[in-house]
Amino acid sequence: MRRVMVVLLVIAAIASAKAIVRTLDAPDTNISGLAYGDGSLWALDAVTDSVFELNPETGEILSSFYFQHTSNIAPTGLGYSETHNLVLCGGWYLTNGYVFKYTPAGAYQGMVDMCGG
Repeated sequence: MRRVMVVLLVIAAIASAKAIVRTLDAPDTNISGLAYGDGSLWALDAVTDSVFELNPETGEILSSFYFQHTSNIAPTGLGYSETHNLVLCGGWYLTNGYVFKYTPAGAYQGMVDMCGG
């Protein structure tokens, strides 16, 4: 009975899985973060420190800017705040996490230390 239940769960999981509707080429070679906001797909490259705004239908690069940060920050992720219309780049140095805020045009808006006092 246990095997039948496992098989049924696997079949249900496969049946409810979403199909891949589109694949896009990465705009660079070391993408470490993706976000969606304001009708665009955003990608962060961890090596070149570049943030790309992409057309989510075609993958075309619409704009890009440099993720400015202090040395020793390892870019780790990306987010988008619809409320504040900001691209949020995450990074770590030792045990502290940081969020760097940018306008969609790439203007730096400040940094928040997520772990510091």
